[in-house]
Amino acid sequence: MNRSFLKLRIRTNIIIFGLSLMVAFTSPLPVSAEEPSPQQTTTTEKAPSQKPSTENEVQDTPSTTTTEESSVEQTSADSKPLKIPLTEIIGTSPTALDHIPGSGKVITSESIQNNHRFTINEALREVPGVHVRDEDGLGIRPNIGIRGLDPTRSRKVHIMEDGVPIMLMPYADPSSYYFPPIFRFDRIEVLKGSGQLLYGPQTIGGVINLITRMPPTTPEGHFQVWGGNLNYLNTHFDYGGTWGKGGYLVDYTHYQTDTPRFTNIRARVDDLTFKTVQELSDRTQILAKFNYYRENSGIGYQGLTQADWAIRGEDRQTLFTNDRFEFLRLGYHVAVNHMFTANLTSTINLFGHYIQRDWSRQAQQGVDANGAPVGGVQLGNTLPATAFSVIPANQRFTNEREYWVWGVEPRFHYLHSLLGIKGEADFGARYMFEQSDRKQLRNLLSGTGAFSSCVGTIGTTNTCLGENNLRTTNAYAFFAQERLFFGPFTVTPGFRVEHISYDQTNRLANNGQGVYGKTNFTEVLPGVGVTYSPFKNNTFFFGAHRGMAPPQISDAITGTGQVVDLGPELNWTYELGVRGNLAPWFGYSITGYQIDFSNQIISQSVAGGIGATLTSAGKTQHRGAEVAAQMDILDAVTGRNDDEDVTLDFNYTWVAQADFRGARNSSITGAALLPGEPAIFNTSGNRLPYSPEHLISAGIGYANRAFNLGPFNARVETQCVSDQFSDDRNTVIPTPSGQRGIVRGWCMLNASVNQHVKKINTTFFFTGKNMLGQDVIMDRTRGIYPGLPALWQAGARWTF
Repeated sequence: MNRSFLKLRIRTNIIIFGLSLMVAFTSPLPVSAEEPSPQQTTTTEKAPSQKPSTENEVQDTPSTTTTEESSVEQTSADSKPLKIPLTEIIGTSPTALDHIPGSGKVITSESIQNNHRFTINEALREVPGVHVRDEDGLGIRPNIGIRGLDPTRSRKVHIMEDGVPIMLMPYADPSSYYFPPIFRFDRIEVLKGSGQLLYGPQTIGGVINLITRMPPTTPEGHFQVWGGNLNYLNTHFDYGGTWGKGGYLVDYTHYQTDTPRFTNIRARVDDLTFKTVQELSDRTQILAKFNYYRENSGIGYQGLTQADWAIRGEDRQTLFTNDRFEFLRLGYHVAVNHMFTANLTSTINLFGHYIQRDWSRQAQQGVDANGAPVGGVQLGNTLPATAFSVIPANQRFTNEREYWVWGVEPRFHYLHSLLGIKGEADFGARYMFEQSDRKQLRNLLSGTGAFSSCVGTIGTTNTCLGENNLRTTNAYAFFAQERLFFGPFTVTPGFRVEHISYDQTNRLANNGQGVYGKTNFTEVLPGVGVTYSPFKNNTFFFGAHRGMAPPQISDAITGTGQVVDLGPELNWTYELGVRGNLAPWFGYSITGYQIDFSNQIISQSVAGGIGATLTSAGKTQHRGAEVAAQMDILDAVTGRNDDEDVTLDFNYTWVAQADFRGARNSSITGAALLPGEPAIFNTSGNRLPYSPEHLISAGIGYANRAFNLGPFNARVETQCVSDQFSDDRNTVIPTPSGQRGIVRGWCMLNASVNQHVKKINTTFFFTGKNMLGQDVIMDRTRGIYPGLPALWQAGARWTF
């Protein structure tokens, strides 16, 4: 495959030019020596000896300016933590959500470390409102949905790392074919409601911000190794510190395993990050981060039919052992923070990545119970509904993809007073460029050929290319939010403006002469929120905002260059809730919500490959409630105890309604129908696919920080998901193909134990996932995907 060296060189020149602009923009200006406003909060990591907060939702005012990080060890009085340019959406202060007009939660470093979260899927299930549909069992390609929204490829969620977008093409193709390993996260922020207008482009469900570790004040490192069944081996190393005015951190993760979905398939992931923070002056700081990520695996798409599930489901075996997935990502992020005055600060983010994604898969053939073919050879993902089983066919195809993405985003934070009313303004703009070069190479003569083989011809053409497209996005965004303080009330109006231009060149169309198509659109997204704190540590909140998710280029422009009037997804989201602490040992949050879509887009078949498309679900409505609580039982009974905790946490989501509205016919037609099923079926009133009504996460834990050997903690939890439909017809009895039918609810029991040994500064741990070993179905979109088997892992983490 020709790698576009010239494109990389051009983009490198653009990056260098952007950096020069940033340095010039943040050059020192004459300013007064005022102290920063106390409303500009900073955060530090807690020392292990500190008692954890009992609040269920960690709270802070959103920060787009400077955040401080310290090492895990308490630093001496003369050690000054570095000021770090970091865009947070919530923060770590105990008062974080006091003035945010929306629901949110921070998954803390303690939760990630002590629970030894195996995947991002497992971690996010402790957030009310979030549903994660497992796919590969490793969290490499998560399917994240919020409040009943379609979780396929996490397209409805805006995902960031350290405040900047990280998906393939955040506008034109926000599919989650990449997700960084959870092992290098310090914490995870999740924000829903009107506050997400400061981010985007997806503002219909929620924002997830993955905060990575920052250089500690005192030089420190960690080496962790653990393993378990399925030949699982994971090693993680990080080391960093501060020397003078500069901080440095290197972080490396390697893991390899038999995949939990199908245990006769292997996967290997390597992730390397280098980060530095430099204080150029008391008023200017710069952060630079570079990341290398690579995945090599045999993970394919094809799932099991209903008969295959009965025969091979427990053994977790697939016949498709010739599939190959190779993924490379090179990413960078540069952030410059500058304080013009005590009241005006800026953070400029320059970010981007290059991705190479090659996925080679064997074609499939549906067969009946006697092994006779049912339908033709499939190069996509769909099977005839009557297929008893599916076997590899003597063809294969390779989807070769390259992506170039970069963007620049200046953000400003301004403290002011208007007619005696204190206010905070956050505003900024962003430009993003995205380009993808997409090819599909087909080998029509062999199912086990070379990785990128191209053999045979398609139809009357003289090429074996099934796709050859160049897609480009230029996107401009402007956003602003004003927070006004009226005693116990806070009123926060805001807006976001998105202007998006798409163009596509189909090089195969018009007898190889190519066809060009383009389109653009502009959306204005207003929002307003109100918080009311009638007494300390308790806040009522309300929010309403217009949300948007842009269509993918493939859905906006056809292969013949025609513009499809699919349009962006638009909705109105309303939230009403209360959160706080009823006692020092009891924190809570209760939120009610309603989401009204004018044209929600859902998966018509499945993601990726030929024939995979999206379809407009038309008008839909989501309505429900979220409840979260955390209680320190020991403190409640005996009074505050700094050495021991017995904690109980509970998170519940009720998606009471996630329905199609208005007249709409089912998108399931043709061979996907069983004999006798009507070709036309009105889905009005049916529930949206993969929208479970109930989600529960609950756990009980014990911690002893005064244990002679060293701090000890243990926790047992359950994560539950109720029944969900897999198609818009709400089919209950599974079709033989396994691609339609009810997905039954499940509960999994997890546990973790950690014992720190002070003498050798090492923590030994043991963890179990799905300890009861339940065999459950997670997904039917490409056939049946099994859930996690019972996983048992043990390891050690050495701090030096």
